Amino acid sequence: MMYLRPEKKRLVEQLTLPRQPMETWKRQSTWVQFFHFWLKLLVGHSVLRRLSVMFVATYGIGMICSATTVHGEGIELNVTAQKAWNTVVNKADAQTERSLLQTYESAGKWISQKEMWEQKIKQLHTTNATELVQLRKAISNTDAAKLAALQKSVELTQARYEPLFKLYSSLNKQLSASKALQSKEWSSAIRTQADTLKPLVQLAREDIRAKKLSLAEARKRKNKEVKRLRAMLNGTNAVKKQIQTAKKQVSLSRERYSDALRNFKQTLKKGEPSRVLSSLNSLVSSAERWTVASQHIHTLEQKVSTIYVTVSQEIHNRSK
Repeated sequence: MMYLRPEKKRLVEQLTLPRQPMETWKRQSTWVQFFHFWLKLLVGHSVLRRLSVMFVATYGIGMICSATTVHGEGIELNVTAQKAWNTVVNKADAQTERSLLQTYESAGKWISQKEMWEQKIKQLHTTNATELVQLRKAISNTDAAKLAALQKSVELTQARYEPLFKLYSSLNKQLSASKALQSKEWSSAIRTQADTLKPLVQLAREDIRAKKLSLAEARKRKNKEVKRLRAMLNGTNAVKKQIQTAKKQVSLSRERYSDALRNFKQTLKKGEPSRVLSSLNSLVSSAERWTVASQHIHTLEQKVSTIYVTVSQEIHNRSK
């Protein structure tokens, strides 16, 4: 036997868990036992003992949390139902007990997975909704820079030729006036100037007409592209309808799980391990269907996201 100095031996004896009748421990909740015991050890003792107890308590909390996770985190059991569950497990034979614990753990895992999928669905749906707003805006702004440049070119060209047009218009008015006055010399001089400007005016009008035509064609290309991109975007409509149908399936699965959980709790009250195991199997089945239904919604949301990525890439390629 290892030799301990008297002061260390007393400390070890003080930290030893007091023995309690087994039936008392079975009737009490694990958490209640745990904190009740460590509270008694902490009150009214030295700092060294308190630090030692707190270290051991921290380690013990980790062990209990691990055990809770293993035994089916995710199943909603109140204190009464938990006590009934503990009673059933203790009452069952070895094989049934093992089946009960494994099935209980399976149910908890399915529910934990279901919650994980729900969180992923929420995040992805929010991302998709934000992306949809950005894509619609980007589609509306298709070729915006090109169209703005072409529009600016038309305006600048018209402004550049405006003095020429005014001069040519003024000469034509003077020519009409000279004819009314029957002044041949004046009419001849004005006609000469007008004839000189006429080819320049025609070239100017053709230049403006060509730039307006370029602008009109660019607008047609934009409208065609907008229509194409929006059609691609509308490819999500069918998927979104599937999501609505899948949500109904999730709601139905949630109701079935609630019914199965209610039946499981009622069966616990009767304390028959075999019947509890049967109801627990039904609970696992309903939890699995609920999880699978939630996962399906996530898969559909991913399809929506894939379409958005494709549309975004098309917009990006066009802007190059």
